[in-house]
Amino acid sequence: MDTWDGIETFLVTESMVLKHTAKLDPTVPSVDKLDFHVRYSVYSNMQIQAPPGKYYDQNTMPLEPVYTVRSLLLSALAVPLYYTALIFSISPIVTVSLFANPLFNALTCVIIFCFAVEVYGSKKIAFILSLLFGVCSFAWSYQTSFWTQPLQALTLITSAFFIYKSLHYSPSFLCHYLISNKSNGIYFAGLGGLFLGLSVFAHPTSIILVPGFIIYSIYHLRKNPRILFSFLVTVTITLFFIGLVNYLRFGSFTEFGYGYFASLQTHNGWRGLIGLLVSPGAGLFLYFPTSILLPLAAIYMNKENRSLFLLFMYIIVATWLSAGTLSFDFEPFSWWGTGWGPRYLLCILPFITIMLGSILSHIGKHTHMGKRIHIEKKTLPLTISFIALSVAGFCISLLGVLIWWQYDIVYVSEKEQLWNQDPWNLIVWNPSYSPIVLHTKMLMTDYLSHIDPQKYVDTGWNWIAYGSTPCSYDLYIFCNFGIAPVLFSLAVIAILGYCIGIQTGMFKISSKRLVFRKLYKSS
Repeated sequence: MDTWDGIETFLVTESMVLKHTAKLDPTVPSVDKLDFHVRYSVYSNMQIQAPPGKYYDQNTMPLEPVYTVRSLLLSALAVPLYYTALIFSISPIVTVSLFANPLFNALTCVIIFCFAVEVYGSKKIAFILSLLFGVCSFAWSYQTSFWTQPLQALTLITSAFFIYKSLHYSPSFLCHYLISNKSNGIYFAGLGGLFLGLSVFAHPTSIILVPGFIIYSIYHLRKNPRILFSFLVTVTITLFFIGLVNYLRFGSFTEFGYGYFASLQTHNGWRGLIGLLVSPGAGLFLYFPTSILLPLAAIYMNKENRSLFLLFMYIIVATWLSAGTLSFDFEPFSWWGTGWGPRYLLCILPFITIMLGSILSHIGKHTHMGKRIHIEKKTLPLTISFIALSVAGFCISLLGVLIWWQYDIVYVSEKEQLWNQDPWNLIVWNPSYSPIVLHTKMLMTDYLSHIDPQKYVDTGWNWIAYGSTPCSYDLYIFCNFGIAPVLFSLAVIAILGYCIGIQTGMFKISSKRLVFRKLYKSS
């Protein structure tokens, strides 16, 4: 997990299971296992939520359960994983860390696939886009975090998918069960409203996106009042429930526990607008290189599906403006959020990915469901660019997977001996200290194997023990069980990927094997 946010979220999960409360209980056992500074956590959350003029003394205040500002939905969804760990007598910390966000990202890939089939009518394009999001964007690097952005991305794209699906009925081998009859549009619209509300429960910044979804739904569903009514009623009920939970926790329907940090006064900067796009340490175009083609994709999608294009652009621009203008005298933390790439923009990656599908649709002429694609000569440069940028995205994201991003500060401070400078601004703005450069150096010099976590016990850097050191890579299975299970897992993944590739038409089957398959099915 990360050093703070994710641990607070996990401790709430543990409190739900062991103490039956949605508060962070400072007496849960993982506080000691993680050597977590729980007193400061209780203090900071109480101080943020305190009325104006009230101040707490961190050293003398009572250490009691407290509601945190972290995602209550994420904590709740991890409860089954925690119980699973108890049943099998394994570490809940490891179980939640290894399975929560990977599950959300995998489900997001599934939704991207189904959505792309609906929009472009091609399983091949849908498969490529799923891979693009899964392993060629910085979403991959958040597999072993417990931040809420992967869940927020999943709920937002799922909401958009079901709203769109409520009036479209393109079948696919993966989601054919959704098209039994057209009356299902009422249920799809209801699911769209439910997931839109849950996205606010996942992270309150989603509230700025609700107006765009509502306007799109009114336009998209205007000729089907029953379907539109289903969406509006469901989203209203869900948002009311979230407001009720807020009232029970913080005494206000609109308060999520952020206090001053949720006010418009914190949006008083502009550097983040640039940094979130092009900075060496947190730029979207650097950590998801294929997004460089987004302007071209926007032109194509605007011609093919204007209403969906406007919704997607609203989501992308509104999120960028909201995160990029954050300052509150705490830059670049305020708009960057730390992590691998622009973490606060992770929730818009599924929408960017689906928009990029318009380029693939333009590149090749294909028959229905993408059974065959021919690349035209005039689109060859665009094809090569798309492939090259995707490969670059894979390599860059892999660097974030193999090494935990928190070791950047250790490398800059100790290896580069830059104690007297602001290391975070160096990492974000100086190309020489970009995490991409730092991770490359750490891999080439096997730097992680020389870090001794015991050296930092009882220091402000005790979180170093949360990572994989002295193992050379941030791969739990490799570090604990060796290379054999890793190779076996990769083989299984390759076989599954090949089977899916055959189903989507990515790989051709020989005539003899095709006959065998037909005989097998008939038997």
